[in-house]
Amino acid sequence: MIPFTVAFHHATAHGVVTAVHIPDSPDPVPEGILGRLPREEQDFARESRGYRQVQFVGGRIALRLACEQLGAKPGALLPNDRGAAILPAGITGSISHKSTLAIAMAARAHQGILGIDLEDHGPPRLGIARKVLTPNELALIEQIPEQRRWIAVLLRFSMKEAIYKALDPYVRRYVGFHEAEVEPDLHGAAQVRLHLAQGEGPFIVDARYEWLFGRVLTSARIRPSTHDTLPQSTGTP
Repeated sequence: MIPFTVAFHHATAHGVVTAVHIPDSPDPVPEGILGRLPREEQDFARESRGYRQVQFVGGRIALRLACEQLGAKPGALLPNDRGAAILPAGITGSISHKSTLAIAMAARAHQGILGIDLEDHGPPRLGIARKVLTPNELALIEQIPEQRRWIAVLLRFSMKEAIYKALDPYVRRYVGFHEAEVEPDLHGAAQVRLHLAQGEGPFIVDARYEWLFGRVLTSARIRPSTHDTLPQSTGTP
């Protein structure tokens, strides 16, 4: 595994995915790697330290490559006031990272805004269930055999993270874990019910997941059900 090289490319129902190897280390990113970024991104990266710098650089390399798969030639992918990458007009994208992998997804924005999340399968942390699941979700989890409960909790947690990223450009606020209910099926999709505390919407939500090498990748595409104009910035944190 060579840091900051492509781990894989592939296409999904939601968009083009690019994954990039990153070191699980807070050491500064080598200047030779920083030199691959546009000047403005280099300057931004040099202001960061440790893992934040590593994740920023890996995420930007992945997102730029994903955009290029769509024929887009983005300039500097700097963060906006919500921390999301500012993307070219007509493109939506999102970034996530976990230990040794940074991953990005990009797509045309006409079908809604993208959000993605990447999570490791373990170690199990069942204690988070009551923090991230609604009472209805908890009741369903309790019906699952004990050895499968952690994966069921993790999948719902990750899908909510992706959903909240895709919602952020519309609502521009923190969305709590109890403001959405997720019911995954066995085919990589899920039913989603939003219960937004401030009454935003209504929104159409398409949420999906796939298993990757001991990890789960989740994604959501969200658009207003009234077909309102999409927010100007179509990147998500």
